[in-house]
Amino acid sequence: MAEQIKRFQTIEQARNAAVKWLEERNVQFGPHRKIEIGRLGVLKDKEIGVSSHYQIGVRVDQRPYWRIRLDYDPDKGPHFNTEFNTGPARQKAAFLFVGTESLIETLAKSRDPR
Repeated sequence: MAEQIKRFQTIEQARNAAVKWLEERNVQFGPHRKIEIGRLGVLKDKEIGVSSHYQIGVRVDQRPYWRIRLDYDPDKGPHFNTEFNTGPARQKAAFLFVGTESLIETLAKSRDPR
């Protein structure tokens, strides 16, 4: 399946739409999640999002993978990436918002890992 691209004016609108996209797939946010750390560019070594994590009492085959993370690339600009599931059933969406790489750099300054 091709990645869905959705455009928004503000980071808040993009973030809210990305969270809603995951919630529509029955993702439940809470303590059972893993912090995602950036590996590239200005977000390297910064907290950029969260992904699914082991939940006690839930079998592996009943835990779909999901992830949301802040990202920047020259083609899309600043955006949130979301993923749900793996393999052929994997769904992806990018929620773009208006800004430049310098906006991401500014945001990165306050995203040190917990």
